[in-house]
Amino acid sequence: MSSDSLTDSMTERIATEIRDAIRSGRLQRGELYSSRELGQLFGGSRTPVREALLKLADLGLVKIERNRGARVLGPDGRGIVELCSLRVLLEPPACRAAAAVMTSLDDDALLAEYKIMEDRADGGPEYFAADECLHDLIMRSSGNERLAKFVAGLRQTLALDGRMTVPRYQSVDTALKDHWAIVDALRRRDGVGAEGAMRRHLVRSADLLVAHNSGSDRSLVAEWRRWVEIAVPERDRIPS
Repeated sequence: MSSDSLTDSMTERIATEIRDAIRSGRLQRGELYSSRELGQLFGGSRTPVREALLKLADLGLVKIERNRGARVLGPDGRGIVELCSLRVLLEPPACRAAAAVMTSLDDDALLAEYKIMEDRADGGPEYFAADECLHDLIMRSSGNERLAKFVAGLRQTLALDGRMTVPRYQSVDTALKDHWAIVDALRRRDGVGAEGAMRRHLVRSADLLVAHNSGSDRSLVAEWRRWVEIAVPERDRIPS
């Protein structure tokens, strides 16, 4: 493996571990951490730590303070709108692309993850691990590894504030139906149907997520709906 590949691999590992540490509370929101301190905590030299922090800054999880380090932010209402908007712009067309090139092995893998979700329909860790794997399988099946990695980062960042729409705001049954519509369309190689099913799932979940994280700032809901109008064909829109 080349030195560049090793650095990229370490950067991804450190970014994931920092994100997980923010989720668990090991790294406290509002606190400032130096690159040296983070390198000691997560076993990395200055370059991969700096690159990891830049990735997390792009996702709105940290703020880089020059010559001081990185301050932990975590997603806020506006950040959630931006993350949800990116997902609805990227995942549906990738789902359509996956339908054109998927194999029977991909079908089996999707069904296996869906079965776990169905069997663990309690909104617990195993359910969400299978949910994450199912989405990741679809993105990777599209053949665009960079897109798959980027979308995985969006999903993991949204999960920092907990699994926000299931089961607190949306029933597991509704989520399962949404996922089955996606899986079923992909298995039939119906790219347009899979794209529409993914859009409906993402918009339904994000509508709830944005509404419950916007507080009294109604402009955030309006901002989200603006992106829905841009990204979602009228035939696929869920009435507000």
